[in-house]
Amino acid sequence: MRFANKTTIVTGAAQGIGKAIALAFGREGAQMVLADVNLPKLQGVADEIGGMGGKALASSIDVRNSRQVEELVKKAIGAFGKIDILVNNAGVLRAASFLNLTEEDWDVTLAVNLKGVFLCSQTVAREMIPKGGGRIINVASNAGKVPRVNNAAYCASKAGVILFTQVIALELAKFGITANALCPGATETELLVKTQSGGLSQGLDGIIRGSLETFRAGIPLGRLAKPEDQASMVLYLASEEAGHITGQTFVVDGGQTMV
Repeated sequence: MRFANKTTIVTGAAQGIGKAIALAFGREGAQMVLADVNLPKLQGVADEIGGMGGKALASSIDVRNSRQVEELVKKAIGAFGKIDILVNNAGVLRAASFLNLTEEDWDVTLAVNLKGVFLCSQTVAREMIPKGGGRIINVASNAGKVPRVNNAAYCASKAGVILFTQVIALELAKFGITANALCPGATETELLVKTQSGGLSQGLDGIIRGSLETFRAGIPLGRLAKPEDQASMVLYLASEEAGHITGQTFVVDGGQTMV
């Protein structure tokens, strides 16, 4: 098992990409600390990892709250003695045209998607430094690289995550800590189905084909990504094989951003 005895924190782990990441690490023997605002769903993921014979603790936290983030990190240290890997996956999407976007939706999106990444990264990095290294993987989006209509706050937050990741990669390199960003494209998650397609199959077909009303371009590989496609890249970036990679952005979107 690639991650036996490695302690991994995954935020936003109750569903979608975060759940797939948590289960993938669990199958590879990692000791898991899972965080999300949805504790019942999160506990289900922890139980699933436990059913594999793994170890997983579920913790209900709001990544916008520094005190709660500190408590999460203390819980991980108390349970496992160290933190080796942090995956910042927690995120929200509030779609609205720029002219109709509310201040509240802007603030919530930037707070969860960007401030949360800052708080978790800073708090965990302070624990990684004394042990001589670690991995930080921040889940951004291809929406942080190309514009997407009705997604001003989301695009801005994810673009911020990408550059934030590069800055901390520079600052943390001397401590043996790598930091990289994953940019998923359209992925088959509850967030995408509910928010971008309205739960309609024709809406999902439109995303795959591409349209001015949803995504600028279609997906050359002809399908939405699976959450497991994203999890595979995260596991690689957390592995020993990726030890000389830092400050990079990895796009997993079926070619969506190249056309």
